[in-house]
Formats: sequence, C-alpha cells, structure tokens
Amino acid sequence: MEFNGFTLEINEVTRLVFNRPVNILSTPVVTALIRALGLLQESEDIKVLVIAAIGPTFLAGADIKEMSSMDETAARRFAEHIHSAMNAIEIFGKPVIAEVQGFCLGGGCELVLATDLAVASETAVFGQPEVDLGIIPGAGATQRLKKRIGPLKAKELIYTGRKVSAMEAAQIGLINKVAAPAKLTEEVMELARMIAAKPAQCLTEAKQLLNDGSLEEEIDSFVKMFGYGDQSMLMKSFLSRSKK
Repeated sequence: MEFNGFTLEINEVTRLVFNRPVNILSTPVVTALIRALGLLQESEDIKVLVIAAIGPTFLAGADIKEMSSMDETAARRFAEHIHSAMNAIEIFGKPVIAEVQGFCLGGGCELVLATDLAVASETAVFGQPEVDLGIIPGAGATQRLKKRIGPLKAKELIYTGRKVSAMEAAQIGLINKVAAPAKLTEEVMELARMIAAKPAQCLTEAKQLLNDGSLEEEIDSFVKMFGYGDQSMLMKSFLSRSKK
C-alpha cells in the first residue's frame, strides 16, 4: 500500500517503510502516518510492526522549510499533530520495532523513542539538534528521551544538539543493538518473528504495563492470562519437556 512518504506491507510482521530520497516529517507525511496507524490498529492479523526506511536517512526530522514560516499558532497546530503521530506509535497495540539506517535526527529520533525496540545500522547517526535551529524538541523527546536514557544524558544531548553514533546510542540505551548494514533488515526481521511467535495477549498486556501500568494493574493482567488457552497449553508443554 502506498501512502504519502512511505509504503505499507501488511503481514503478521508488518513493515512501514519511509521511501523518499530524504525522509522528513512534513504535515502531509504525519497525516498519512496517523491514518496508516489507525488502519493497522484495527487489524487482528498483525503481530509486530517494523518501521524502517530506505536511502541515506531514516528520518532527517521535521520539515524545516515548513516550520521556518510558522507563527506560534501554526507551531502549536504542528506540534499537536506530530505528537498525535508519536502517541499513536507508543500506544499501538502490538510491539513496534524501529529499523534505523542513516541519519535519525530531531523528529526521526523522537519517532524511535516512541517505538518499543530499536536496531540500528553501524552507519546510523542519532541526535536532537533542535537547539541549533532556535527551537526545542517538539515531538516528545523532552519526556521520552529522559525515560529512555536518563535525565543527565538527555539534557546533554538536547542542550548541546550533538549527534551520536549507533555504537554510542546503544551504549547509552537509546537503541537495543547495532547491526552490520548488510544484515540490518535480516536481524530486525529475526527479532520481529521471534516476538510475533509469542501469545498476542501477553505482548499487548506487557506493553501497556511497561508503558504506564502500575503494580496493581499487573496483578489484574497476570490473572487475565489464565483465561486464555495459551497459558494451559504452554505450561503443560513445559512440564512435559521437563520430565524427559
């Protein structure tokens, strides 16, 4: 399926692939992204969503040309719109994996922060360089980056605007792992298929709890798992194997 700025390949492991020569989050692209996520949310066949890109950029950020002429009213409308897209990724009912190659800056990095897991090519570059444009991050980084890597490191990256390599991004906890460029998609798909093989209700409940759940809610979700057939089947299978 073709959307403004990306394609969508719907399968058990669904791939959303940004496909422009330079991928940016303009208003039309953000609108298309929100629409696509809404369509995917309704599908019961999808187990995992992978967000990837082709070309030299994963996402170079928001559309600077578009933002350069904005007044405060337009800026608020744009920020609220892009926040809606990032929130939709964060609360998406299935695990979301970012497959990152090339430049992943500004809004691109903020999109990665909204995903559940991230694997990057050795050539990937991350950063929140908004301060060098006279603005601050406007798609969630002031909140999600500090949760991902801690407030001390988040302040350093946002205050300085400096870029970090994929290796440093992995070291500080911004991403999960680094892959060789030629192996990136293969490693991401292997991870996605491993996750997709797990009981869907476990993934959905665990994601909600990890995002914003409580200890009390964990009890309720744990108990709920005993109402599905997977729990009984998998536990009996485990006990059967352990006797051998």
